[in-house]
Amino acid sequence: MLALLLAGCAREPAGPEVFGLHAVWFEGSGDEDREAIDRFLACLIEGSTLNHYWQGEARVELRGSFTLPPPGAPLDWDALAPAWIEPQIGAALPTPRADETPLYLVFGGHPDVWVGACGRNSVATIVGRRAGVGVVRTNPLCWPTGDRLRTETQIAAHEIVETVDRALGHGTCAGGGTCRGRSICEGYCDTFIGLECPGAPTGSFVGCEDRRVDGWVIQRFGYEGRDPDRCDACIECDFTPEVCPADRPECGQEQGS
Repeated sequence: MLALLLAGCAREPAGPEVFGLHAVWFEGSGDEDREAIDRFLACLIEGSTLNHYWQGEARVELRGSFTLPPPGAPLDWDALAPAWIEPQIGAALPTPRADETPLYLVFGGHPDVWVGACGRNSVATIVGRRAGVGVVRTNPLCWPTGDRLRTETQIAAHEIVETVDRALGHGTCAGGGTCRGRSICEGYCDTFIGLECPGAPTGSFVGCEDRRVDGWVIQRFGYEGRDPDRCDACIECDFTPEVCPADRPECGQEQGS
């Protein structure tokens, strides 16, 4: 009888926290790469093993890409949530689903938003709900490649991972140290790889030595970076997103282990 009572009280294991990814652009201002980034995000989220990084703790799902009118005056990156995103919820931006944590990935730079680093991220309250906000700087160029798209794809993957980690309560340096190509670390150029989805670029210069890769330029990540004290450390980049194999085209929504 006791065993039956205990069994009746047992709870189903909680599923992963779902993050609904909204790519957001400044309309008519630095949004020339939007179509290419839409294809890249579909490849990264739906066609690669990126979601396996969270090992069942979280899952990112695409919600689309959106443009908002530029602000009347330049904004600092941490003002994007209250001053620019929140007023558009339910209008230019959809109301988030009840069972998700919204994640807004903003692509922009001068003259609309000031981002001192190549990207930033935070957790904000938007219309009374907890949300992740990542920023990918599009101008001025972050990497010495002459290729803005290369920066946008690599930094986008970087900010997605670290924004979700932040929202989960982890440190936000999975893409730091060695994994962001810090030159004091051994093999630092090896962190930059190509995600070879159909229609992706070929021969992309990664901005490190003279290396080129085929596919969208992204990077490897390291679980040690969930320790905030390891942000600038030469950590092991022990997770590599890979394109889903032909016999598992929907592997992007698997949980990984």
